[in-house]
This record gives sequence, C-alpha cells and structure tokens, in this order.
Amino acid sequence: MRFGEAALAARNLTSVLNEACRTVADGLGSHFVKVLRYVPEHDHLLLVAGVGWSPAEIGFARLSADNGSPAGYAIANGKAVLSNHLASELRFRTPILLERYGIKRAINVPIRGVPSPFGVLEADSPDEDAFIASDIAFVEGVANIIAMSAERLAAEAGDRRPEELSTDILYASPDPITVMTEEGVVQSMNARAMSHVGVADIAAVQGVKWATLWPAQFHAAVEAALARAQTNSPARFEAPIIATDGAQTWWDVSVSRIEPQHGVPGRLVAVSRDVTERHEQEARLAALISDQEQQLGASEAMMKEVHHRVRNSLQLVQTLLGLQGNLAPEPAVKAQLKAAAVRVMTVGSVHQRLYQDNGSAATDAARYLQGLITDLQAVIGERPIELVADPITVAAVRLSPLGLITAELVTNSVKYGRGKITVSLHANGANSALLSVADEGHGLPDTFPSPEGTGLGLRLVQTYSGFGRDALGVDRSVPYSKIDVRFRL
Repeated sequence: MRFGEAALAARNLTSVLNEACRTVADGLGSHFVKVLRYVPEHDHLLLVAGVGWSPAEIGFARLSADNGSPAGYAIANGKAVLSNHLASELRFRTPILLERYGIKRAINVPIRGVPSPFGVLEADSPDEDAFIASDIAFVEGVANIIAMSAERLAAEAGDRRPEELSTDILYASPDPITVMTEEGVVQSMNARAMSHVGVADIAAVQGVKWATLWPAQFHAAVEAALARAQTNSPARFEAPIIATDGAQTWWDVSVSRIEPQHGVPGRLVAVSRDVTERHEQEARLAALISDQEQQLGASEAMMKEVHHRVRNSLQLVQTLLGLQGNLAPEPAVKAQLKAAAVRVMTVGSVHQRLYQDNGSAATDAARYLQGLITDLQAVIGERPIELVADPITVAAVRLSPLGLITAELVTNSVKYGRGKITVSLHANGANSALLSVADEGHGLPDTFPSPEGTGLGLRLVQTYSGFGRDALGVDRSVPYSKIDVRFRL
C-alpha cells in the first residue's frame, strides 16, 4: 500500500493524517473522510484532518466522545461501527456536523493509542448506497497504519523505542493479534490471541510456525495468506480453532506486513475477528433446507401439498432472518443474515414454482427465472434486472441450484456493479446451459474469481453448477462486467 510506505517516511503526523483521509476517500469513493483526535481531558473529539469538509471545520469542529455519537460509540466499544442508515439509527444520535452536510451513512474505526485511544478514522457519504464488510477492513488497515505512525513519531520525539510502544498497542487491542517474523514464526501475542489458541504463556508458542496452530486442513490457506502479506498485499482467510475442551470457533483473519524501520526487521501482523455466530446460522439454515427437501413424497398430490408447506416455512425463515439481520449490531453479521435471507427466498421460489406446476418432474427454466427475478427486483429496489432466456426444460431437482447461482450473481452485481443487470440463459450442448449475468460496471478485477470476504457465494456457484471450479469464467472481451457459468442440466 503506497500510503503505508508514505506514512513510514513521513516526518510529521499532520501529513500522515491528511494522506490517510485521501487514501480512504479514493479507496471507498467517499466524498467525506475525517480523523477525529480524542482529547481525554475534555472528553471530546477534535476534527484534525479531513477531505470534503470546510477548512473552517478542520482544527475547530468538536464532537462528543460519549457513547451516544457514532465516533464515541466506536471508541467506547473498541471496534468498528458501520451504519448505512444514520437517520433510523437506534444505537446513537447523528452529530449536528453530519446533519449539516447531509451525511446518511458512515464507518467509524477506532485508532489505537496508549494509554488512551488516539481517536477515530471516519468515512461518510450523503448518498443512498451502502458500505460493506470489506470497506471496514480497508479503513481498519489505514487506521492501524495511523496508530503505528503516531507511535513511531512519538518515539522519535521522546525517549521510548518504537517497539515498546508497539507492544503497548498490541496489548491494548480487544481483538486477537499475533506478531510474527516475515517467515511466519510467532514472536508475540496479546492475551486475547493466547486465549484464542489455548495457551497461558507466550513461551509456549514463541518460535512456532503460526500456520501449525490452525487445523491441518487449513494450513495451505494460512500459508497462502502469509505469502500474500509478504508482498505487501492485504490477505484474509477464514478458519476454525478447536479448543482443548472440543469447542470450535470460527475466525475471519486479516494479515498485513510492517515494513522494516529503525533497524527492526519487517514483521507480519494477524488480526482475528470472531465469526462463529455467522457460521452457526449458515449451518442451521443448510440443515433446515436439507430437512425440508427430504420430506418430499412420491405422490403427486402429496408433492403439491409438501411444496406449498415448504414454501410457507421458508417464507417464515426468510422473514425471521431478515428481522434478525435488521436487529444485529455487528455489520458483518447483519450482511451475512441478509444474504442468507436472499438464499432462503431463492429456494422458496423453487417450491412455489413446483407447487404451481403440480409437482411436475421438470419445468421451463425461463418461466422460473422470470418469477425469481421479480422477487429479487422487489428486494434490491431501483436497479433494473432484465432476463434473456432460451426455452430450456430443467429437471425439478436442478431448479434450486439454478436459482441459487442466479441469486448469488445478481447479488454480486448489486454489491459491486452498477446500472442495469442482464441475466441470460442459453443452451450450451446437450446437457448444459450457459448462465450469464452482466451489468454496466467497469469490469471485474484481474484477481476475480478468487473469493473475497467469506467466499461462500463463490463456493455455492461452483458447487451447484455441476462443473466445480471449471464452471465460472469472466468474459473480458466486453467493456463491462460479465460473469459466465456453465450449468449442468
């Protein structure tokens, strides 16, 4: 990251803060970004750097640091806060400064400090779009660089070595944090990380290859993340930890590199976030769907009744997931629950189609997709969706996979694309079809289809396509975003 290199070379904190704001503004496409410096003696936050704000606000605007403001809430809880609907927010009030600029959504990330937090890095926007979980990870990465730069500059101005202050920052974090050599060998952990891997004394893991602390089947994923971080590229993976009592927890882990400085060799830093609740929700949902589908009978009359009941049951599950997503305090959990609700709606649409077709063994894919797209359109709102499909007959058992893949790709376009979404389905040989989803965006990154975030959506597409990893492709011959999936009929 160019910002990281610039921050390491900076000789004053103001230039670091200004560059941090520009980096976040460019990375998120946000018109308003600011750094709020915590002033503990007055318990308020001072706007010390920013992009988009009036120069008259910089150095003068003050916000409350109590738990009733977004930034104060982030500091009080020691973790990032995402709100895509400030006007309807129940956790805190909208500051007058944000109301004056018409801000409708915000991300607030604490900037660590010792003995008290340095402050908050905040990205704001006046539009109706939405920040997502990967945006939080990006802002957190910039906030961590600010914290390290602040401690380095403080050390250079005083008599404490940078590594002493780094240790203070490490142990002040509520997240599990591990510091390693560039070869992935453990050097230090905070108390949360030691509890995470089930040790009481850091000596038990010092000098140990960090990858070996994870289950054997995830060693390759951990090593791949370390290798990517060594090239100064941000890396993420998800993996479980199994405690000595047999309890399993799942973790979303970010790995980044700290450049060598002041004679101290470069290091790798891993920060973990607990995502166990999301994995449990997905497992329960999969079990529920599996249980419902196993109850289908052979009799045509029974099949029709079963489809009708399953549709009603899944409608209830969808509603409950949507409500739980709206009430979830964690943005990542909220996003995953809403994604799960869309998947349940997709499976429910299959049962509705089979119920309407009297439980027939096969149905017209175009008719089914048109009904599904109508449902998706009602969920996503303004983005238009168009269907172009050949008359293809699909077996009833393949409708659910077809619907899930279509919903995942449409949802992906809603999150990362722009403009009209076009879904097309055309015959592709005797036993397969080509499903394509395109939008009017500027194309997909060169790394796609490598998964970002949890990668669950990509795994669903590959699994349900019937062709595995070979199913998914990107059409780079067109000047817009287009994903092609080979689907086994």
